[in-house]
Amino acid sequence: MNLYRFPPPGPLRSIVESIGILVAALIMGLVIVAVTGGSPTETLRALAYGSVGNSANLSSTLVKSVPLALTGLSVALAFQAGLFNIGGEGQLYVGAAGAAWIGALELGLPAVLHLPLTVCIGSVIGAVWGGIAGWLKATRGVHEVINTIMLNYIAIYGVDYLVRGPLGSEIHTARTAYIVETSRMPVLWEAPPIEVSCGIVIVLVLCISCWWMLFRMPVGFDIRAVGQKPGAAESVGISSRWVTVLVMTLAGAITGVAGCIEITGVHHTLYAQFSPGYGFDGIAVALLGRSHPIAVIPAALLFGALRTADRWLQLSAGVPKDIVIIIQAVAILAVGLKSKKD
Repeated sequence: MNLYRFPPPGPLRSIVESIGILVAALIMGLVIVAVTGGSPTETLRALAYGSVGNSANLSSTLVKSVPLALTGLSVALAFQAGLFNIGGEGQLYVGAAGAAWIGALELGLPAVLHLPLTVCIGSVIGAVWGGIAGWLKATRGVHEVINTIMLNYIAIYGVDYLVRGPLGSEIHTARTAYIVETSRMPVLWEAPPIEVSCGIVIVLVLCISCWWMLFRMPVGFDIRAVGQKPGAAESVGISSRWVTVLVMTLAGAITGVAGCIEITGVHHTLYAQFSPGYGFDGIAVALLGRSHPIAVIPAALLFGALRTADRWLQLSAGVPKDIVIIIQAVAILAVGLKSKKD
């Protein structure tokens, strides 16, 4: 019997639990709205319309869900190995910087080569950034939370320097030059003013691949064994140091791809401080998805919908958009309480 194949957790249970938790958090948010004098009905209507009420809102939800799903997948993968990858924001930035650099070069390559090269370069840079954190943890004993936070600062402000300096465009704005057409992600659905790129396909491929690796391959068994019982894993010859470096490198690569998609499929240039916190929100997505590679997809869609709808709360319901943050916080708290109970 191949032990590494069993028991694969069912994604359906994780998805149902995630939806149930978010519904409970939404009800709590509506209660807060009612207590403070707002209209729960108008709030619910604004959330629904603001997230999927028309083609532009729906496409915006999908676009925002892509980086959330990938950063969530990165955190979920690290969780499976007993690691806390809080460095998604930095890995996102360095991946985006690599994509903006290669994507803006006139290499004379066709799109079938230039785009994959752009994504690969960004992914490799993200992998290196994540691998540094894994190496520090494995060889020096530096806790991954500490070193990834420090690496976040280096990445964010390092990229800010590049955008305003060496990679800055000739016009005096805090952004790089626009990437060339051959390095842009193909458009899957155009709903002005938003374009939904093929990055969604990449998300699905990566989530399914990570699920297969974790629950259908020997290396996945090693990762989960180290995450659950590192001492027992070491006793049967599984190196926790090797797993730590491997997982943090893979996590960095995945988040680097998220940065690449933001550049090649959304902005087509790199702005200073371009991310609204996708790397940190990925932690919440992974928690809501119960660290399952498939369950992070609906969790990311739910968070993407909340991010898209927040402005409509103020416009049509007169409710501060901060209620969305409250809903997210309650959902994370509920996940924590359920995990403690389990």
